[in-house]
Amino acid sequence: MRGGLEKTSVLVIFLVCAASGLFAKSIENWPAPATWSPAKSHAVSAMDVTNPLPFIGLAPCRIVDTRGNGAPITGGMFSGGSDVRSYALSGICGIPASARAVSLNFTVTGPTAPGFLTAWPTGGAVPPVSILNFAAGQQIANAAVVPTSASTSITVNVSAPTHVIVDVNGYYASTTLTNALAPGEQFTLFGDLAGLGTGLLVVRNNEAAAAARAGYFLCDSAGTGSTGLAGFATAPTGLTAGIYAQASSSTDGSAGLSGVETATTGQVYGVKGITFSTVAGAAGVYGVDGSGDPALTLPESVGVRGAATNGIGVYGGGFNGVIGVSNGAYGVQGLHVGTSGATETYGVLGFDSQYGVFANGRIGATGTKSFIEPHPTDPTKEIAYVALEGPEAGTYFRGRGSLHNGVSVISVPESFRLVSDEEGLTVQVTPIGQVANVAVVSVDLNTIVVRSSVTELEFYYLVNGVRKAFNEWNAIIENKHYVPEGPTARMPAAFAPEQRRALIATGVYNADGTVNMETAERLGWAKAWRAREEQGNATAAANAAAHAARLTETK
Repeated sequence: MRGGLEKTSVLVIFLVCAASGLFAKSIENWPAPATWSPAKSHAVSAMDVTNPLPFIGLAPCRIVDTRGNGAPITGGMFSGGSDVRSYALSGICGIPASARAVSLNFTVTGPTAPGFLTAWPTGGAVPPVSILNFAAGQQIANAAVVPTSASTSITVNVSAPTHVIVDVNGYYASTTLTNALAPGEQFTLFGDLAGLGTGLLVVRNNEAAAAARAGYFLCDSAGTGSTGLAGFATAPTGLTAGIYAQASSSTDGSAGLSGVETATTGQVYGVKGITFSTVAGAAGVYGVDGSGDPALTLPESVGVRGAATNGIGVYGGGFNGVIGVSNGAYGVQGLHVGTSGATETYGVLGFDSQYGVFANGRIGATGTKSFIEPHPTDPTKEIAYVALEGPEAGTYFRGRGSLHNGVSVISVPESFRLVSDEEGLTVQVTPIGQVANVAVVSVDLNTIVVRSSVTELEFYYLVNGVRKAFNEWNAIIENKHYVPEGPTARMPAAFAPEQRRALIATGVYNADGTVNMETAERLGWAKAWRAREEQGNATAAANAAAHAARLTETK
């Protein structure tokens, strides 16, 4: 309908399945003339006049009146026989250029002899059936849906002299990328099939269980790029969506959009998202939790973007919950954003050809930091070493030196000098081969001087320091990493027995692994959890209201 509609973004839906049929039979919709016979049940093929098209109703309007009477198209009485007339309909009575069929009512009045009327798309084959048959002096009408040519034109022929009147009440719009619905028009479907919530059901002819497949778009074409449902939003600007899906159920497992790939072989996807934009922040798949998007400006476009203000942006569970692959940038990147919107820290998985894991900021773990080496002789074993730990950000270098005439000068490596604090240096010297008194007489970030009463001596040395950037490291800090995520959290099974004992003893968790709510209330954790939940609920409600308003605007 056109009257009174606001202009909205249009979702153009293509149901593409050329390899087999979509609909079982033609639809009867008006009394047939005497020369008409029912079409046999057939599959939609490339030889059919049109694909399935949405119907757009119009206020009844007169297109043609050969008598005149102020009609847009007149032309005088048909003479019959070879009198064939073509009518370009675009722009008349609200018919747009996108119309590929028109719903018309044909009337003949004042025929001088019996005859019949037929109509077809201009340039097409003359149909073997009539739209209406008439007798001399008779006034008779009949309705028909007539496809149009690519130029939105139809051709009419009458076999005997008569006046002809043609009225339109609607058209069937083309659904191609270049011929969308007219401004202000939309194709909206709401439905309910026995409680299954069917919005639209499209099936193959041979789907015996079609009625049970509510809300499915099925396609049995094996061609490259075949889809059950494809949506395109072609506007170059504006907040548009190719496909918009919303669910309001609070039942676990509900989803606004669910993608399932049932094949058990092949490199296949339940959901595939692609962006061709290189603008920073663009994403092939964009997911936001109920707490909302912190509106971070990403430094580049991404395949998958997850956002949360007080939650988790992307969560992966299972054997391989999240896998990110890139041969030019990062596989997976996680960001922490401050209240100002600036990035404070980030971590990367698959950073480059050298670093599998990289962090801009500190790296923490509740367990050990290990490296794994293959066993050199036993294929059933491996070697696991643990990184040295201490209450400072230590640096060191070591080596072997020698004294000549009782003096040795050790040069400090540039790599150690550039990152270490001069105030935190210590040196250990161990004589080799004999007992000797050895002393460090001076030390700085350039050289270390060693003296001994023994004139010729070899020795080992170890020089320790601390990183300049973290020279005031405090090992005892506020508890941030052992605070439960919420009142229903459980103590992680990965914690070591000693860690579990300490968390129970200090009242963070109960002995059964549940959260100690008395501690949570006393330390303000519970209050923060409630505030987070309230903010998340408010954001979710605001989002739901915005989506509801959007749906209302498009009805």
